[in-house]
Amino acid sequence: MYSARVAFVLLLTLICTPAMAELSIKPSLQAGVRYDTNPRYRSSEQDIESAQGLLLDLRLPIEYRLQRSSVSLTPRVVYSFYRKEENADLEDEDMYLTGTASQRFRQSNIGASYGYTDLSLRTSELSEEGSGTSLFSTDDSQKTWYFQPYWQYQFSQANSIALNGGYTEVRYDEERVSRRFDYDFSNASVTLQHAFNAQHSVSLQARFTKFDSENVAISIRNNSESNNLNLIYSYSWSERTTLSATVGLARTKSVVERPNAIDPDTGLFCDPALIQFFPCENKSDSTNFTGNLTASHQSETIEYRFVFGQSLTPNSNGAEVLRFNINATANKKFSQRISGQLGLSAFTDKNLGNTEFDFNRDYLRGKLRVNYRFTRSWSFYGMYQYTINQQDRILIDDFKSKNHFFSVGIKFQGDGWRW
Repeated sequence: MYSARVAFVLLLTLICTPAMAELSIKPSLQAGVRYDTNPRYRSSEQDIESAQGLLLDLRLPIEYRLQRSSVSLTPRVVYSFYRKEENADLEDEDMYLTGTASQRFRQSNIGASYGYTDLSLRTSELSEEGSGTSLFSTDDSQKTWYFQPYWQYQFSQANSIALNGGYTEVRYDEERVSRRFDYDFSNASVTLQHAFNAQHSVSLQARFTKFDSENVAISIRNNSESNNLNLIYSYSWSERTTLSATVGLARTKSVVERPNAIDPDTGLFCDPALIQFFPCENKSDSTNFTGNLTASHQSETIEYRFVFGQSLTPNSNGAEVLRFNINATANKKFSQRISGQLGLSAFTDKNLGNTEFDFNRDYLRGKLRVNYRFTRSWSFYGMYQYTINQQDRILIDDFKSKNHFFSVGIKFQGDGWRW
């Protein structure tokens, strides 16, 4: 009788397991026209030509989900086409392949995010990481690989620990012309959290980062390490609204190797523009304040998130930068058919370390989008984006560029397929 029960349970498990699993594919397609007043992001002092083109954005999210685990992968391709031959250098082909994986246990969670992107130079200039310079090169692209695992364990209802890690590899096709640096960025952190009650919690986080960059064409490399200690306070204003504040200190040690040149009058000095003999080192050690304030809200008709703070960020100018930033996004559903999105991203950058390509960067990007859904799957959209990018740099003339971007078109969001 016992063996019969075991056989029945095993058979039932085999029958039910496939039913508990779900595979879903939910495609989306967006197509429209685009218009840029300054598509090459040239300095305001130069002659600027506008351009009109076509934009195509295709996504194919794939997800496999079980009762306690899930795996996702989202291929995405974005194309920009231009009719005029003189705008052939503006044609973009951006490719994304990103995803996540997670597994839930009784007291712990484990997972990771991962991906590969191949972006045109124009697209990478507008990313939050920033390319570091704005020299335009039609043959340049930014290739990025990343893997970010995490693990969380709940000791009790009030106490938990989280381990996070990450590795990012960024490569550029053209280094000599654009003066961009290939770089590797690694990070690891441990966070201890204590919840006083359902509303208040506090966390202590220790974080370590390692940044390695190199430009082979001009023989400069930078290795830096940072130790960061943060105190995090979280407050649940309501079931839909949360607030958090982070304060911390980060100490960064950097070693830069550059070519060593010789001058008949002054002797040895580091100047990559002259004849190279042997590397010279420049070391720096700095301590900086880091932290941020975050507010988020989610309801049936409106969602918003606001982040204001300062952090260390990798950059392709060959050094980590201390970034003071403001990021805000809001989504509003006005009716069953009409919705809108509003976004703002602004930051200032300052180098940590000396690579002879030091610069101060001020960046602002505002975005407004309106959607009108006329069927279950189809909708019209209109979008406007304004960008200001100003940089003060050594060895390269300072500049300030502005661009107005407009796009209107149609979007298809399918219900997808489930198995």
